[in-house]
Amino acid sequence: MTGAEAEEDIPLGDRKTVTDFCYLLDKSKQLFNGLRDLPQYGHKQWQSYFGRTFDVYTKLWKFQQQHRQVLDTRYGLKRWQIGEVASKIGQLYYHYYLRTSETSYLNEAFSFYSAIRQRSYYYQVNKEDRPELVVKKLRYYARYIVVCLLLNKMDLVKVLVKELSEEIEEYTQRFNTEDQLEWNLVLQEVAAFIVADPVVVLNDNNSVVITSNRMLEGSVPPLEQGMV
Repeated sequence: MTGAEAEEDIPLGDRKTVTDFCYLLDKSKQLFNGLRDLPQYGHKQWQSYFGRTFDVYTKLWKFQQQHRQVLDTRYGLKRWQIGEVASKIGQLYYHYYLRTSETSYLNEAFSFYSAIRQRSYYYQVNKEDRPELVVKKLRYYARYIVVCLLLNKMDLVKVLVKELSEEIEEYTQRFNTEDQLEWNLVLQEVAAFIVADPVVVLNDNNSVVITSNRMLEGSVPPLEQGMV
């Protein structure tokens, strides 16, 4: 609830909307954090947990879409908070891909990460005097770049790397942080990826062949209906 209003002045329906949103938000964070405790291998232990986590995040995403005006005025919902939900869903799809090797989930992760950038969910973060929020934005960029690398969207990767570099420079100058070296290493690793791929090799006929470890655009199958 916003501090300017007494709780009794807020309509009961709006109060229930905020309460339900807070419940879904807390539940989603709890389930997401629990993913760290799951073993890296084995299907039975993780699949049902992932399913429950997806379900809660899907409900949370739809809920904030349906009740955006109430949440804006009564809860004070910020755009970066919407971006965080979208980013978490993107991470879920990405980790689902890592678990299953189903490349279609990369497309879903890409869709959510792209929406965050297109809708500028993290834009206002730079105006906040909270370095931890800027770090969320930087981590989002890093994850988005990884997905783009795997999908071989190299033109977009170059654009994102440039944006990330500018964001890192502004972040380190503004907050005088100690993690500048770590973020510069991230940029160096991405640059190394770009340089290293594609690779020129010789085939059995001694002809030059250009190979890539990433998927070509258009080679990723669509997501099967009803899987998530």
